[in-house]
Amino acid sequence: MKLIQKKMREKKITTKWNSQKGTDGYSITTALKGLRPYLPQFAVSMLFSVTLYFMLLSRQLVNSNDGLWEYSYYKAGKWSLSLGRWFWLYLDRLRFGFSPDPLTSLITLSCYCAGLLLMLDLFEMGKRKAGYFACMLFLGSVSVCSSLTYRFMSPTFGTAFLLSMAAAWIIAKWKAPLLSPAAGSLLLALSLGLYQSYIGCACIALSGYFLYSVSRQQTTGKEILAAMARALAAGVLGGILYAIILNLHLSVFHIRLSDYNGASAYSLKNTILHLPDSITRVYREFFRYFSEKSFLLTPVRELPLSYGVLAPAAVCLLWLPVKCFKSDKIKALLGLFLILLSPLACNIVVLAATAAEMSVLMTSAMALCLPVFLCLLSRIEYPRGFFPWIRRLGFLAAALVLYGSIYQLQIDQHALMEGQAATVTMAEEILHRLDEEDCLDSGLEYCVVGVPSHNDLFEISRIYENSNMYARFGSWYRDPSCSRRSWQGVFSHLCGINLTMCPSGEYGALCSDEEVKNMPLYPESGFIARRGNIVVVKISDD
Repeated sequence: MKLIQKKMREKKITTKWNSQKGTDGYSITTALKGLRPYLPQFAVSMLFSVTLYFMLLSRQLVNSNDGLWEYSYYKAGKWSLSLGRWFWLYLDRLRFGFSPDPLTSLITLSCYCAGLLLMLDLFEMGKRKAGYFACMLFLGSVSVCSSLTYRFMSPTFGTAFLLSMAAAWIIAKWKAPLLSPAAGSLLLALSLGLYQSYIGCACIALSGYFLYSVSRQQTTGKEILAAMARALAAGVLGGILYAIILNLHLSVFHIRLSDYNGASAYSLKNTILHLPDSITRVYREFFRYFSEKSFLLTPVRELPLSYGVLAPAAVCLLWLPVKCFKSDKIKALLGLFLILLSPLACNIVVLAATAAEMSVLMTSAMALCLPVFLCLLSRIEYPRGFFPWIRRLGFLAAALVLYGSIYQLQIDQHALMEGQAATVTMAEEILHRLDEEDCLDSGLEYCVVGVPSHNDLFEISRIYENSNMYARFGSWYRDPSCSRRSWQGVFSHLCGINLTMCPSGEYGALCSDEEVKNMPLYPESGFIARRGNIVVVKISDD
């Protein structure tokens, strides 16, 4: 009798364990072990990214806006929380608020590489060469390079990407009806608590995974629908969990959401009201990104090379619903729906952030779109004849995109180096002139009017002109409050001298003062003027 009861208990435990299994009968533990074959991709990706960003790492380059303001030491506080980034507070304290390079950038790149391995496993890439290629395409994107120039928060971007990809991987690999959405929603809530736009990376990865499932004969339309429902449930739960935790933090610290980029307008009602305009904007931003009218993805601006990947991918993917139509109409409709949904998946954050201006930092999901399509092209089986040639054309276009991206990132890094050298040279000469005129004193306050790049002595090459805006060091925001912080960063972090800038209110008033507007520009005589306890330095007219 005892033996029968023991066997029944063992059968019950086995049944319970089997209900928590992942894709094709593998448990989540087995799925984690299945990531071991991707370790060579991780090593190659890290080597590629370190080589690609060697100039940035070795010269400790940052952009001349937020990257220069905070530089190597920053602990997220009330401002970060007011933007909805509650988890950033804890991540910064885990790093002690210290961001030295090359360690900080290596941490960020390792997070990106780890997240890419999870994406490769979604498509069961194994040791395929296309997997290496896909990783390089993302790592060689302007989005990644830009994130590294915000050194004080680059690990925040990397961790947000890793968490979003881990959420997509768990939702796809772990078929447990309750635990999978729960775990996925938690990871999504954490990712949203760092930087909201990386939610698009999880969406485009899952969209690609479902398209891959459509191509597999052993997967039925009902199974794909169930997986999509599980993903939708995780997304909704993740958003609710994020909102609950955020509101709890705002209540505890007595902080309200900021108006910056429309953060205070985040609400379900606002999303629904602006839905038609937001969807139109989603597709417009998607095609603007790949047509290179908004960001420079390759040095060949007039030739949108990315379309060379998108077009073959679209042709091959549209073949899927046609192929499935006779055998499984549900799969056919799902395939067509997922293809049309791809731009929305990339820019899903736009639906919530209706007032946010699209920046290069928000393009990570669109940068991931090409690697996802490349994985699909390599994994979907096509009949002989026309399609294999189309696929080869797609891989050739991807190679050209990668080639151009590598050179564009070298241009951007060189522009950062050029601009920093010219700005520091100008700043050091200003310090010398201040000393000559007995205006260099720790008891004085300073107001530097204008930006370095608008002065005739600011020496740059054509490389600077062909770089993205984030890489144009010395051409920072012209708003007085922002310009004040950038000049403070130049003197403090790059010149190593403590010049106290006057308060923002007085700084703005002096910039608009008629007498200051009529002052000569550096290096002409009279570009330095003293007004009581404030020393005004005129660099440019705007």
